[in-house]
Amino acid sequence: MKFYDIDNALAEAINAADKPVRVKIEIDSEKGFFHNVFEQDIVEANFFGLKEIAGGTTARGELLLDNPQGIYSFSDVGAGFQVKVSFSMGDGLPYFQRFNFFIDDKGVQDIRGAGRKRFVYIGLRDLSAKLRKTDEARDWTSPAVFTYSVVCDKTLPEKSLVHGIAQRAGLAVSDIDCSTIPVTLPYVRLRRNIWAELSSLATAYRCHLECPIEKPLVFAHSVYQTEQLTDNEYSYTFTGENVFYLRKIARAELYRNSVRLKVNMPVSLVKQEIWRYDDPPVFYDEYLQAHYPFKYPLVREIEAGNYDARYRVVDVGGKERNVVFADEIDTKEEAENRLCFDGGAFSYSLYDVTTNYDKAILTLQKEADGDLYNASIHGRPIVLDLNRSCFMTDSEAAANYGTVALNVTGSYFSEFEVDGKPHYEDWVIRELAERLQNRQEFTVKTHRALFHARVGARVKIQTKNDDLAGTINAFSFRYKKDKAFIASFRIMETGGNDK
Repeated sequence: MKFYDIDNALAEAINAADKPVRVKIEIDSEKGFFHNVFEQDIVEANFFGLKEIAGGTTARGELLLDNPQGIYSFSDVGAGFQVKVSFSMGDGLPYFQRFNFFIDDKGVQDIRGAGRKRFVYIGLRDLSAKLRKTDEARDWTSPAVFTYSVVCDKTLPEKSLVHGIAQRAGLAVSDIDCSTIPVTLPYVRLRRNIWAELSSLATAYRCHLECPIEKPLVFAHSVYQTEQLTDNEYSYTFTGENVFYLRKIARAELYRNSVRLKVNMPVSLVKQEIWRYDDPPVFYDEYLQAHYPFKYPLVREIEAGNYDARYRVVDVGGKERNVVFADEIDTKEEAENRLCFDGGAFSYSLYDVTTNYDKAILTLQKEADGDLYNASIHGRPIVLDLNRSCFMTDSEAAANYGTVALNVTGSYFSEFEVDGKPHYEDWVIRELAERLQNRQEFTVKTHRALFHARVGARVKIQTKNDDLAGTINAFSFRYKKDKAFIASFRIMETGGNDK
């Protein structure tokens, strides 16, 4: 991950640091054009970005505009309208659009003070805030189900989980910039909002998830992607010449020497029997074969109509396991060929295997009284391997410091092999390697106009006594009229090999 590319002249002006930072604000309207805010009316503009614990990267902002004449009434602007934020240096240089925001739910706030003092305050959120609200607009009691999808593949968006999830929020293929992660997930059922699901997916595949300016959604820079990671060099070096504040803190709370991962793992099985009729009463003939009498006056539930035939399989240990999804299911003719009976004959007047993923809806009918020996359905099932776990520890570290464990649960982990190991084991190995490092966190503040910096970019910090390296986890850009621009960064130290 690198800083955004900017115009060469603009980059030279940033390095020279002899020109003031300029901000351009453009606010969309329902009339189809953008209001341009006069730069002299921008009293204060603050912008923030951070890597969330849940896995995604988000940004927000706030604007305070001077409005003594009431020209910024914005009668045709409200919550959800787009706001573009661009930066430049001095006069005559091009602007670089850095943010694409939306006005938050509080809308445009008119503030009036003593005398003729009047201001406009606007809170800004990026697209991730809209994606969080998808559960308010959709029926999540009937969540989407994806089967045998790869994590991400822009060449096959119909089989790409990232594209399938984003589509539920109205994002098209052209709205997504992504890497190819060919890990196959047999079964995914969405239960939360779009951003929460994408964040969990990004965590499981160590991916950068963001709603930046180049595309509405970016899902890239993963250690599991097939494309080579070519932009992992350092984007900037902070030195004593361009830093006026440097703070170091220990992040001992992040240290762990053991990682325990526990997940409910969807597992795809070969085609087999997924349902068999076994409702009582059941009788046994002279050969101890079970059979089910369908004789007057007894009327069984499966005869009455709309019978729920829930799919189940029996594992090698004899344990019955529920099926969460099945395909390659018997046709009606195939299922009727599996019927074994004496008397009858028997057939299905209702055979619905398409309405539900985990059960069939059946009605069994007989022409005359008879005994049913077998009624079954075959299909290819997916079952949940409950509490699949992986535990790894560094024995030397545990001996020295005692066991300090990280307990992880989550979704989207897979059995798919990565370098000869299941993905979930590889994930634990990588997580443990990161957690064993006693890392520091640095806060750096500079007046340099590093508005093209981004979360996830790698940087260096070189001072008289230190030579440090890390990754930006959060930033803030603070602009005030007639005052120096301040860019602040929270940087997580990387391992010794990265310095």
